[in-house]
Amino acid sequence: MHIIKWSSDFLLGIDEIDEQHKALVGMINALDASTQEAYSPETLRRLLAELNAYVRDHFGFEERLMAGGGCSPELVTRHCGEHAYFRSVLKDLTADFENGRTSITVTLIEYLVHWLLHHIVVVDRAMANQLNAAEPALAARVAAALTQDVIDDLTESERHLLGELRRANEELERQVLERTRMLSDRNRMLEDELRETKAQVDKLAAQLAARGAA
Repeated sequence: MHIIKWSSDFLLGIDEIDEQHKALVGMINALDASTQEAYSPETLRRLLAELNAYVRDHFGFEERLMAGGGCSPELVTRHCGEHAYFRSVLKDLTADFENGRTSITVTLIEYLVHWLLHHIVVVDRAMANQLNAAEPALAARVAAALTQDVIDDLTESERHLLGELRRANEELERQVLERTRMLSDRNRMLEDELRETKAQVDKLAAQLAARGAA
């Protein structure tokens, strides 16, 4: 029994992407089978290597397709960010396996399933809708994307995400500095108010003491 059963509900209407998604589902089903059978470490290593390579190529194709136009900057940012995150999860999983893990857990498989299905039916569907509504013809953009190769380990999505993270970090640092400055100013005001209040209390105490002496 496969953990994911391919369904027409997953179809986006872009044949190349639909076929790639179907292949990804098959790969995750193969990994899921390893949780029920005694797969050798060599078999698991092969399955992980195939999944990493296929994800790289599939994500790269989608990103090249979006780069051809037709998608909003907001969608491209979200889409590429999700790709980069999922690739990092697979890299960590592969590193863990190479460092001594000899099995794939059910929890991990469930995570891969949930992520992939959500990504297909929500983010990829939004991409397909925008691409289908755009000009020039989708077929021309698909053909152009298919002729380009993924030649760099650091994909455009990762470069984009790193740029976004860098800008976000700079903005966070600016906000922290501004907040720190505001707090420092406020502390100085409170200290001034405290000194003024203390002076008034001391003056009042002195007046009360003088009256008592009189």
